[in-house]
Amino acid sequence: MVRGLYIAGTGMQLQRRRMETITNNIANVETTGFKKEFMIAHSYDEVMLRRINDISHRTWRGNMVGSMNLGTQVDHLHIDFTQGALEGTERTTDLALIGDAFFVIQTPAGERYTKTGHFYINDAGYLTDVEGNQLLGNNGPINVGGLNFRVDQFGNVFTDAGFTDTIRVVSFADDSTLRRQGANLYFATAAPLAMANPYSIAQGFLETSNVDIGREMVDMLAMYRTYELNQRMVTMIDETLGRAVNEIGRLR
Repeated sequence: MVRGLYIAGTGMQLQRRRMETITNNIANVETTGFKKEFMIAHSYDEVMLRRINDISHRTWRGNMVGSMNLGTQVDHLHIDFTQGALEGTERTTDLALIGDAFFVIQTPAGERYTKTGHFYINDAGYLTDVEGNQLLGNNGPINVGGLNFRVDQFGNVFTDAGFTDTIRVVSFADDSTLRRQGANLYFATAAPLAMANPYSIAQGFLETSNVDIGREMVDMLAMYRTYELNQRMVTMIDETLGRAVNEIGRLR
């Protein structure tokens, strides 16, 4: 019976974590280049159940009567890097990266990667993200001077002075090696590939979030029902234990 409390309790904890994930997805439905997350869970290892003090039911396996796990737990959060839709902005500093690849950003903590192409031009003429971190090209940070610049589909940057640099783009053998951090940036636990996967860049466009708000609302409702069911199980088991303590064996 107490095992049932563990199973229902861990089920409630899991649904609470799922609610946090779904809420974060919904909150970022309008965030440029945001990639939704979903939770991977697994059950605890099963334990064998023994029949206590019942010799008549012993078998060749001993007095084992079956197995049971003690609930579920979070395995990890998986990021879905499916391409989002493109939205035209007509801003020359907006770049949409199409394909399984990432822009490279120089931060104080080192190189980071992003799908967000919403850039700005700082006072020195360099392309930066919203935090002021510089967009990297093959030869370092990209200086465009002002708004009068052009980026072709291969990431080549041209200004009035001619060719400036090529935007550095990288890919990974397994995108699950990327970990999310603030400002829609990712850091990698593995080195990028020597050559990026096929990609193209569209100037004047942004990649929107890949969150499907309808799907998230359906998942939230299913999560709520599951949490409610586990909550009822806890209440029922608690009432049964209370009766066992207060009523069974009572002298009348």
